[in-house]
Amino acid sequence: MDLLSVAASAAIAASAALPASLPAPVAQPAPLSQADAPVYETGETWTFQYKNDLEPTKNSTFKQRVTSVEGNRAILNSGATILGGDANLIKIGAATYEPSDGKLRFPLRVGDSWSSSYVYRSGSWTAVGERHTTVVGVERIETAAGAFDAFRIEQRVSWSASDIRQRDGRTRETDWYAPSVGRIIKSDFSDQQSNFAPTSTHVELVEFSKPQ
Repeated sequence: MDLLSVAASAAIAASAALPASLPAPVAQPAPLSQADAPVYETGETWTFQYKNDLEPTKNSTFKQRVTSVEGNRAILNSGATILGGDANLIKIGAATYEPSDGKLRFPLRVGDSWSSSYVYRSGSWTAVGERHTTVVGVERIETAAGAFDAFRIEQRVSWSASDIRQRDGRTRETDWYAPSVGRIIKSDFSDQQSNFAPTSTHVELVEFSKPQ
């Protein structure tokens, strides 16, 4: 073999030993660190599953659809439910929260904490709640509707109520708010009323859609 052939063979062998070209790196989404208040659209729909550990006969699945947006309020199911501009409940069924249930405050950031109060009314039942809220972190949450990045929010409430007799109690709640959905997509709730058995309930998103 002549010198030129040897050199060519060496060049081919060297090129074969080189690693193949790597694909360009794919940009990773920035980690979730802050969320602004959601902007709802008419036609957005959420379906939730509700479970009651103490009274399973109350278990249900319910759907909420934005039927109109009035100012900073989202009207769901033609007024059966009303959300404020901060995505907090103002009305659900026959019950109302004044000014709202106060679970969320925007912009939402890990490490934020706040206190709020509300008056809950349902028929002859009126309760005053004092809520303490802390945003403890961001988690990837699996639900029946899919996987979502969500803020984990710890809630503590002391409440007192009056109807026929005076009552009081405490609740502990963990909520997961997903900015991509604009709602709390999962909630674990425990209520301990004085002299009553504790009640634990769970709510989870099972379906979500936006208008086309």
